[in-house]
Amino acid sequence: MVLIFTDNEQLDRDLNKKINDSRIVYYPDYILQEKEAEVLIATVQPNKYNFKEFMFNVRNKNIRVILILENEKVKELKDALSLGIYDIIFDPFDLEDVTDKVMNPSPFSKISKYMKDMIELEKN
Repeated sequence: MVLIFTDNEQLDRDLNKKINDSRIVYYPDYILQEKEAEVLIATVQPNKYNFKEFMFNVRNKNIRVILILENEKVKELKDALSLGIYDIIFDPFDLEDVTDKVMNPSPFSKISKYMKDMIELEKN
């Protein structure tokens, strides 16, 4: 099952129509209790939860995360990469980008440049 947690009602509905066996979720606690979830499509939602802690708990349940981020400069990118979240989509994007990612997880080579940048920053 694919859980959709983007905090964008229109995007949630559109993704729900395009992705079989998907469900829109409004509460982070539900995601952590769901037993059949395999994939979570999410955005960073300020003030709703602690991003790093929440994503750690999601990843600890072996749920693959497809993360939609505003751009490559958001601080959550580093946290996502450190938690093994490699399916990252940046704005602007279209529905096909997201649905394709559900079926085709990103290889490490796709995100390695962000990892390299993160490692270089830590050296300084």
